[in-house]
Amino acid sequence: MTNAQYIWSVAKGLRMQVRPSVESSSARDALDNGIRILTAVANALEPAPSTTSPLAGGQVDADRLGGPAENAAAYRTTGQAIADTAGKLAVAEAVPSDFAQAIRWEKDLLDSAIGRMDAVERAAAAEDRVDDNAIDPARLQAYLRRRPGCEAVEVSAFRLIVGGRSRQTALFSVSGGSDLPEHMVIQRGIPGQAASDVFLSEIAQYDLLSRLHTAGMRVPRPVLVENDVQWLDAAFLLVERVGGAPVQPDYWLPAPSEAVVLGLAREMALLHAQPVDQVGAGLRQARERYDTEGWRAELEQLAGMWNDSAHWPSITMSAVIAWLRQHVACLDDRRSIVHNDMVFHNILSEGDEITAVLDWEQTAIGHPGEDLGYCYPVVIAVTDWSKFMDAYRAAGGADVPQAQIDYFALRAGLRLMNLVLKGGRDSFENGLSDDILVASAGAHFTQRLLHRIALVLNSILERNA
Repeated sequence: MTNAQYIWSVAKGLRMQVRPSVESSSARDALDNGIRILTAVANALEPAPSTTSPLAGGQVDADRLGGPAENAAAYRTTGQAIADTAGKLAVAEAVPSDFAQAIRWEKDLLDSAIGRMDAVERAAAAEDRVDDNAIDPARLQAYLRRRPGCEAVEVSAFRLIVGGRSRQTALFSVSGGSDLPEHMVIQRGIPGQAASDVFLSEIAQYDLLSRLHTAGMRVPRPVLVENDVQWLDAAFLLVERVGGAPVQPDYWLPAPSEAVVLGLAREMALLHAQPVDQVGAGLRQARERYDTEGWRAELEQLAGMWNDSAHWPSITMSAVIAWLRQHVACLDDRRSIVHNDMVFHNILSEGDEITAVLDWEQTAIGHPGEDLGYCYPVVIAVTDWSKFMDAYRAAGGADVPQAQIDYFALRAGLRLMNLVLKGGRDSFENGLSDDILVASAGAHFTQRLLHRIALVLNSILERNA
């Protein structure tokens, strides 16, 4: 029996026998992330599945930098072959046709690895994970009582929603507040953690939500914003609570129906149709230049970040970068407001009706294809992409060529991978955070993300074969 089998057994035992008896929601959340790390480490110790490799290459330790490789296909028996092939693709300006077999081979290994992780993660029904200790409701109540007419306000039914890595969110109700909605949501920065430049401040989010709400988008109505950290140890934003539940709380699961997916197309089209100079006032530009050389410079920056940060090369990622280099000239300089995370874990619905689009902290001025490409893998998991684009155009969205959608779908994976490596895994490995949620981002999220990127790449290559 291998060491990997021991760890798989421990992970399954924790998931199926220990987790059901853990009553504390915060402890359950830590346990879930611990199990995810165990599955990533166990996979790294596995011998390669008995598939025929089209590549030559000897054994090598694929854990060269000390942590789990983002590439779950890089076993000790496949690591060198993957590294050699990825290295050849890394200097290519296009994806050579004779590399298609190697790309499919790595994808098959990723399918196998993610399947084993799924067997553990889905072994027991997922439950809502909450933690009612991170934001102090008594301090929030004291703050609200400073407002005229709210001296007797009472905060009740306070419930933290666990899961955000850059913000904390909680639901609560109030009574005795003359001008406050009865049910609200608070979003607070992480105390002591400097905000990334890619995230909007609470004040900027308040201004943006006000304009989008007035424009008729389904977003929460902002109530107030506070930038003074003395009250809750970080800046925070209050919005009116909207009815509905997350369409899909698990980032990796598809939406439950085609109707809600087409609803996303309509909301995205409405966002992209907003006048940039008015509704987008004050938002950062996603990049300095929108001509071909500007896009090319951005791509090389993203490629450099991956090459500098990855614990092990990937045929998939090298092929993605080569494909992007080959097709970067298809892009144009159109601009719109882009959400940058507009998928179903950030969307509320009642049945098939979307009630709110949430989490606007990464909003910027960019190309509409950025949002379209980002949602591409989750849309095609439910419905045909042409139906989504038909709904998008019918709601006022521009006609974005498929070549640009393909580009931005692959770019989204590369960009998100870099964000997780820099903002999650590196924070953990460099000792800046010992949070198990941050650890799981590097050990678990990256491997699933690489699998998703492989699925998108193969769909594009097969469609254009």
